[in-house]
This record gives sequence, C-alpha cells and structure tokens, in this order.
Amino acid sequence: MEKQKIIAISGSPRKNGNTETLLDWTIESAVATGADVKKYNVCSIRFSPCKECGACSKTGECIQDDDLRAILPEFMAADKVIIATPVFFMNMPAQLKAFIDRFQCLWAKKVQLGQPLRGDSKRHTGYLIAAGGTKGQSLFNGLNQTIKCFYQIMDIEFDEASSLYYWRIDENGAIARRDGAREEAAKLGEIIAATDML
Repeated sequence: MEKQKIIAISGSPRKNGNTETLLDWTIESAVATGADVKKYNVCSIRFSPCKECGACSKTGECIQDDDLRAILPEFMAADKVIIATPVFFMNMPAQLKAFIDRFQCLWAKKVQLGQPLRGDSKRHTGYLIAAGGTKGQSLFNGLNQTIKCFYQIMDIEFDEASSLYYWRIDENGAIARRDGAREEAAKLGEIIAATDML
C-alpha cells in the first residue's frame, strides 16, 4: 500500500511550544502508522509576504525567489496537510498568515487563469491543530474561517471533525499537563496516515 505523503506546518513563533508539541505527537503517530511526513516551521522558512504585485495573475507563479518556491509545490502534492497554530487575537499569528497569503499565485492560477492546481484527481485532505489561552466558545471562529477558505481555494477537503482544538492552553508546556492531549494527537496521526479509499 502506498504511503500517505503528509506536509505538516507549524505556525507558532514559539519553537517547541504547545501547538508544535501537539503537531510533533501527531507526526510521531502518523510515521509509526506508515506515513511519510515532512514538517516545516514557518518561522524557520526564508520568505517574504505577498507584495500584491499582480505578476502571478499572468503566469500563476510567484516571482519572489525564496524558500516558498520549492515548498508550495510540495504542499500541493501532499495527500494530507496539517496546520498547527496558536490563537493570536482570535486568529493565527502573522507569520502563518503571511505564509498562507503567498498561495495567492495558486489562487490566480485557478481562478484567473482557469488552470488546474494539480495533475491528479485524488482527494487531498487538510487538518487543523489549534490552542488558545481563553475559554470563550468563539475562540476559534476566526481561525476556522481562514483555514476553511484557504483549504477550499487549494482544493483541499477540511476535516474539521478530526481536527484538534484546545482552550485554556497558554503558558509554554501547558499542553503536556492536559489530560488526554497526547492520546488525542496520536489518534489524529493514525487518522491522517490512513489511506483514503476514494
């Protein structure tokens, strides 16, 4: 059986923080289940934000020559995508938003130029791991809307039901003290590593 190719994106500015810990637990489980996982931390990637120069409207490609030139095709080729992020003011950190904004070139390719984003007809599925410090029920609403929109534009099916959300996780290391968190991340890793039959 062919291994699932997974791209894991850590959007936290705090290295080895709560969301990256959750992501690492998920990756560990996915690899143990047989998946091929490649992880990136957006704060370790050399890239600039979208300049809205309009060049991609003509070519479907970004003219900026940085690390994203190689990462974007890897992201789009993945069978599964995991994005892990803390919540900053009801949404994602600026570094992760800047990363997502650089997919503007693929929006242009799809919407303005009418070209397919991929050369296959396989299902591509995306997941979210998120943690925030407050207890408000609306904590993840803004983040979820952004992720849903992003995945939809990239022709990635968002598995919101399997995604992980944690309230009242703030100080560094708090997730390690949350009962069941590691087991939930491991379960997600197993789900992600499973081969889609459709």
